[in-house]
Amino acid sequence: MMRNLSWQATRMFVAMACVGLMGAAAHAEVKVTVTKMHICCKGCTVAIQKSVAKMPEVTITVDQEKQTAVVTAEKPESVQKALDAIAKAGFHGAVDNKEIKFKEEKAPEGKVQRLEVFSVHNCCPACTKAIKGALAKVEGVKGNSCENKKETFVVEGDFVAKDVIAALNKAGFNASLTKPKPEPNA
Repeated sequence: MMRNLSWQATRMFVAMACVGLMGAAAHAEVKVTVTKMHICCKGCTVAIQKSVAKMPEVTITVDQEKQTAVVTAEKPESVQKALDAIAKAGFHGAVDNKEIKFKEEKAPEGKVQRLEVFSVHNCCPACTKAIKGALAKVEGVKGNSCENKKETFVVEGDFVAKDVIAALNKAGFNASLTKPKPEPNA
């Protein structure tokens, strides 16, 4: 009788352990590291954190020194939603996951003489300098109206619009060519 109870207890323990392991596997975290971001100051760090603050299912760790952000959630959809919010806040970077990524901005084909760019994070003189430096590397860009603390600016010259977006992305900034809609009750 004692042996029988001991055997039943062992079987029950093993069964519970298996259920626990299956439950843990079903709730495995999705973790994405974003590198090559422009994070020059506390303002950049706070802006990235704030962009996902209303997403309780997401955790984010921003490292200003390494210029990285680690986004974690239980579902890939939540991590993608967080990346979309980070982009909307004006940041971009390289993502270590092929399924989760920053959405590509559609730019006009061919060369343009003027391009209005919106929603680029630009909180301090170091941000402005980095934006201007990225734009200066684009062939055909003659000037820009980027000013400190302004998220919208105009690029002028005779250049390929996609090259401007690519240069800003490479510098760690996300840029939109669509004017943002005002936030309700903002």
